[in-house]
Parts: sequence; structure tokens; C-alpha cells
Amino acid sequence: MSRGLTSVFVMIVAVALLAAVPASGGDVGKRRLPNGVTVLTMPGEWNRIVAISVMVDAGSKHDPPKLPGLANLTNSMLLQGTTTRTAPELAELIDSAGLSMGVEVTWDHATVYVTAIDSEFDLALEVITDVLQRPAFDGARLLEAQRIAQESIAQWQEDPFSTPLTRVTELVYDDHPYAHDPGGTLKGIERITAEHLIKFHTNRYVGGSTVVSIVGNFPEKHALKRLAELLSGYPDEKAPAVELPPVSMEEAETARVFKDVDESYLAMAFVAPAASDPDFAAFGILDELMGMGSGCRITEALGEDGAGLSDVNGTYRRHGQDVSTFIIYASTEDPDGVIDVIESEIERLSTEPVPDEELNTARNRLIGRHVIQGQTNLVRAARLASYELAGLGFNFADSLFAAVNRVDKDDILRVASEWLRKPATVVVQPGETAPPRRRKRAGI
Repeated sequence: MSRGLTSVFVMIVAVALLAAVPASGGDVGKRRLPNGVTVLTMPGEWNRIVAISVMVDAGSKHDPPKLPGLANLTNSMLLQGTTTRTAPELAELIDSAGLSMGVEVTWDHATVYVTAIDSEFDLALEVITDVLQRPAFDGARLLEAQRIAQESIAQWQEDPFSTPLTRVTELVYDDHPYAHDPGGTLKGIERITAEHLIKFHTNRYVGGSTVVSIVGNFPEKHALKRLAELLSGYPDEKAPAVELPPVSMEEAETARVFKDVDESYLAMAFVAPAASDPDFAAFGILDELMGMGSGCRITEALGEDGAGLSDVNGTYRRHGQDVSTFIIYASTEDPDGVIDVIESEIERLSTEPVPDEELNTARNRLIGRHVIQGQTNLVRAARLASYELAGLGFNFADSLFAAVNRVDKDDILRVASEWLRKPATVVVQPGETAPPRRRKRAGI
């Protein structure tokens, strides 16, 4: 699988963490510690695994303008040693106890998580609260983290899909923080110092902006007592909110980039509803109808059974707290032909009612995918924390699935007409670079 397709797959999986699924297997409890930390607990004996997901309002939207990548680097350094354990000591402890730890940063939040067998639950709590509160931010480790981050960025930039996916996001978001990838930029990563990490961590890793979610086989009362003890020194504050500019596409826009490539690569992006929007459920089904796998409209129209214009194509949504992006991507030797086919399929969805069987299939595929992906304790914990931190409430899944089941043909017609109107399109093709041009579709 190419880096481009791998990244698309990773983003789809990341989206699944924000997509809803009923929290089956047990009831969810919610407590707030004295310092403002929200704790969600979902105990159950369906297996011997315990997952702890800690999410903080410390995503890349809080990166300073000249330091894109600061949130990502700060979070990645949590696992590079603490003031109580060196990085080798931490790594040895994690390995000897059979723990699995990781970090992740999105536009909106930063996550550190751990999974453990139930007999190591107390150790898992102690380790994750240690790395959360007392990162060492060692200078030598920072240099290594910068090198790894820059290598990852450079590797992604070599993929032919990187340019259209990156540039189309920039066209949609302009000066909005979502315009840059959470991983940052080469120059941004290079400028970051240990002092930047310390300041960012001090300002944003605080009680009122942190959610701890625990799912699996663990004693609930004991967990709450230990967390209160282990986090007693965690700051009793709430991180300052960031004022984000509004996002809207005033008119369709196309940019063409000419590079040394064998065929063309394109991405077409639309502003899409956020999870809090009433159209979120209908748009999820619309996504399934258009291109979330074999038998979907974009794949059928562009593939061998349709126009035969593209072997690699699909769609995905990238969620932000206040707005999302819906992207259609494809590789082809005829980019204008692909754009025409995509616009034709959008026109069909905007004017022709979806057949009952196709609508039911899309609905079942949407629900089924999320239910299957949500079987692990870690995904359950991550979903609960993400819903709560986003202000949706940990039980967001219940209302969303009810909304999915209420979506009808008229909803699909309306949502397609209202949301799929003004795309930003980036085409990378062989040749010499030309300036961006504006494209207005009929009826807009």
C-alpha cells in the first residue's frame, strides 16, 4: 500500500474514533475530580484487558503561527522520559509489565493511552499519570523527536497524493488552524525548543481541559480513589479557549500543480457538517453512498465498470470540533474527465432520490463498520473521551445512531444539495505549474 493510501486509511481510522457507536458492554459513569479532571468509567468483565485513554484540549489548533507541530511534538515527548524515570527506565517498565502505550494528536485534542492486563491496572494508572504530569522534555530526546517528525513529514511529501491532499486542505481552511496538518511542518518542527514544549504543556495540560476514560476489567471505586491521589498535583485550571475564524467556501476553486509524475492525482474537498450539526448523520450516509468502498457511486463510476478513469479513488471525512472536511481523491490520466464524473454523481445525488435498497445498504454499512471497529476496549475508551471533550457528551452515540436510522431519501437530497456545492479542487499532473483558477458550477 502506498504512503498516500496508508495515510488515507489512517485518517479514516482516526475519523472512526469520532464516529458514534453504542457503548455496549456496560454502563458509563462520570465523575469530576476536585481539580476539574473528568473521569469516565466503563467497567466490564468481557475480557481481562483495561484501556485508559487521556484526552486533553491540546490539539494542533493551539499551535502558534510560527510553530506548527508544537502540539504534536509536546505530546510525543510524553513517552520520552519523566522527571522520575529516564526514557530507558520507562521503556523497560512498560515492556516488562506487558503494557502498550501510545500518543496521538488531532486538530482538536492530544491523547496519551495505555492498555494493560487487569493485574497490572494499578501500574498502568501510575505510569500514565506520571507521563501526563511530569515529562522531562530532555534536550537530546527532543532532537531525536524532531528528526523523526521531520523524516515522517519528508516521507509523506514524497508521495504523489501528498500535494493534492495538503493543498486542498489549505484552500478550504485558508488562515484557519485546520489548514495545517497536526504533524506540523519541517520549519515549524525545527524552530521548537524545550522551552516551547514546557510552556505549551504548562498552559494546556490542566484539570479542566482533561478527560480520563477507563474501559475494561477494573474495580471502579478503586480506580476513582487512585486517580484522585495520583492527579492531586495536576493543575486546577482550564486552558484558554481559542477563537477560530469561520470556514466557508465562497465559490468553487481549482488549483493545478505540475510536477514530475507519471499520471495525475486529484483531491476535491467540501466543507462538511461537524458532529454537533443536525446534518451529521445524513452526511455520514452520503459519504457511504459516494465512496466508502466497493459498490459505492464514485468507485463504480470511475472504475472499470464505469468510465474506467481511475483505479485508485475514494472518499473520507476529516473531523474538526466545529467543522469537518469531506474529500474525494483519485489518480488518473484524465483529471478533467474524473472531475466531470464526480460532479455528475453529485448532481444525481442532489436531484434523484436514492433507491431504498441502496440507502439501506449505506446505512447498514455505516453502522456495521463502526460497531466492528468499536469492539476493542481502547477504541471504546477513546470514543467516550472524544465525545466528552468535544462537548457532545459521552453518550453522544445513542442520539447519533437514532439519527442515522431516521435519515430518509429527502434528507439525502437536501444534504447533497446544500453541502456538496462549492468544492476546492487540486490537481497534480505532469508539466509546468499554472496559477489557480476559479471554477463556478452551473446553478451556483
